[in-house]
Amino acid sequence: MMPSPDLERFATLIADNVVSTFERDRDGAPFHPTMRVTVVSVLVRSLLLVLPTAFSEALAAACNRGLDDVVGAIGIGGPRVEAVDPDDGSVTMRAA
Repeated sequence: MMPSPDLERFATLIADNVVSTFERDRDGAPFHPTMRVTVVSVLVRSLLLVLPTAFSEALAAACNRGLDDVVGAIGIGGPRVEAVDPDDGSVTMRAA
């Protein structure tokens, strides 16, 4: 089944929030633009596997799997997602 455009938009919103917070929590060290697009894409893919859901824990776990798949695989340390608000897509990060 194809995800709906609304789910894709919400997954992209969450992914953008995760990446922006990740960059900020790493002392403002931004990703290269190409890497940022890659990380967002992997996060969206991970999120679409659990959406729709009202469970913050499921969204956070999906985000962390996506982060581990990309930034963890290339050895970039940084925070991980503690919670995702299932209503507005805001994220709370914790130190890794």
